Amino acid sequence: MFKIGADVYCTDGRAGRLVKVVVDPHTRRVTDLIVEKGFLQKKDRVIPVDVVSEANEERIQLSISSRELTHYPVYRVEEFTVPAPGWDSRLGYSSDEVLHWELRYGDLAVPAVEFRPMIRQRVQKGIDPNETVIGRGTRVYNAEGTIGHIDHVLVDDKTGEITHLVLRKGILPRRLVVPIEMVKYIDEQGVYVKATREELERLTQHTQRADVDILAELEERLKAVKEFDLSRVKATLEDGLVRLSGNVADMTAKRHAEAIARSIEGVVDVDNALSTDTGIAARVTAALLQDPRTHLAAIDVTCDRGVVTLSGYVNSAEVRQAAGEIARKQEGVVSVINELEIKKDELDLRLPPAFQIMLRQE
Repeated sequence: MFKIGADVYCTDGRAGRLVKVVVDPHTRRVTDLIVEKGFLQKKDRVIPVDVVSEANEERIQLSISSRELTHYPVYRVEEFTVPAPGWDSRLGYSSDEVLHWELRYGDLAVPAVEFRPMIRQRVQKGIDPNETVIGRGTRVYNAEGTIGHIDHVLVDDKTGEITHLVLRKGILPRRLVVPIEMVKYIDEQGVYVKATREELERLTQHTQRADVDILAELEERLKAVKEFDLSRVKATLEDGLVRLSGNVADMTAKRHAEAIARSIEGVVDVDNALSTDTGIAARVTAALLQDPRTHLAAIDVTCDRGVVTLSGYVNSAEVRQAAGEIARKQEGVVSVINELEIKKDELDLRLPPAFQIMLRQE
């Protein structure tokens, strides 16, 4: 716990005093400190807890210098909300000592709910040769040179048009939110912005939510779902991109899991790599029909939580073994229960022995 009122020090001296903490409203974890201006800084600033190297009741030590401190955003009341009186912080802070981030993209002209952050992947194949594709990592420059690279873009849900570019600007701890009106043109070099460095420094800065908080909320939301079994969904996160893996029953459950992930604050995009029981069963069935050893066999395929069950009748032990091997090789299959029975059907009994051998060897 960080003590309100404790002195905050940079590596080269006292920076100010802790006046408030910023708490993630879902996980109740302290994410940032509001440091009141002091001898080494002239403005109140928002400092992430990641740069705290040591803390006790009297002193909070930061791992950055006073010069680096100026790279962090100035504290503005309108960027935060105050929890209601009596809010249970679970951390020992009173409601007037706690803040929540309100708009991580700052005070944009259009309400934040009108935007969805999106990653534009760089895919050149199949596009008009007169068009240019931008994506994560695309260089952004002005008359003075490179000013950063695209992290993601903000898109208006109603029109589908890009409204802002969010830039990673060098080693700075925050990302700049650049309105699309500042973009002069896009060419093979990247995105050209008509703005000076001074104008860029005055732009809104995007504050990222911590990965641990995003994943904690996502896990809790998935567990709360009653209409689908999402207990086998696994999620990883990197730079705002969530990757879902594991197994669900069908496409409806798969889409539902993705919708939940996209609704979590801080998620930029979702890579949905979930396997479905229906999809796995379909892949196994198709593989059995394509393989010459099993294409004439009457095999029923079912799948539950990635476990494939083969049932029905085959005319030899070789076909039974081949069916199990084929099923195990398919993507998403966790294990195979081979319940196939060996039984000669009427067609086999009517065929001459030599032809039966030829069928088994196909």
